[in-house]
Amino acid sequence: MANLPFPQFLQRYGITMLFASDEGVIPGTILEKRKQGYFAAGRLDQVFNDPPPAWDTQLQAANLVYGTVQRSLSLGGKASLNEFGINIGGGLTNARSVDFFISGVKCRVFANQSKITLIPRLQELRKTNKALWKLVNNNYIADFTYYATEVTAQFTVEGNADLRAEIEQKISISAGAEIAWKSKSKFVISSNDKIPFGFSGWIV
Repeated sequence: MANLPFPQFLQRYGITMLFASDEGVIPGTILEKRKQGYFAAGRLDQVFNDPPPAWDTQLQAANLVYGTVQRSLSLGGKASLNEFGINIGGGLTNARSVDFFISGVKCRVFANQSKITLIPRLQELRKTNKALWKLVNNNYIADFTYYATEVTAQFTVEGNADLRAEIEQKISISAGAEIAWKSKSKFVISSNDKIPFGFSGWIV
């Protein structure tokens, strides 16, 4: 089976890619659209004063049917790279391009909330708290966040450059994730389930 190009993967499953992400982007995050993409503007647990269990989330297998998803990027002129929760803070001078092969995806969902219960509460803010309403109005609410839990990074390099030697000490990954080098220009990240690459949700 041919690899599924990343843009087609996003379109097929209604996933919107996050331009900037961190561990705080979870279901209930309020996402504001800017020129570069979507950015977190806050979370619903900051809007509503429910007891903490109300906003619990859970990680589960994503209900997606796919083989391997491929994302290809040119690295010409790039000094750093931040994709799928993998941050490379330099050492890419000899790297021409990179292919990410995603073979595992999980999603985080609400444990106790749903769109059906949240929309009426959000609409009520229009009457009861105009300042909070302004925060959420016309923004997206994430109800699923997606994680590339198993991803291979394969770099094309200049000549016989040893990319591992150049970037190994400059790579940072989220807590709990693991990295295994397969060659001087290829590594595999596993258990990468803290920083999402995309979300699905609805607009207020």
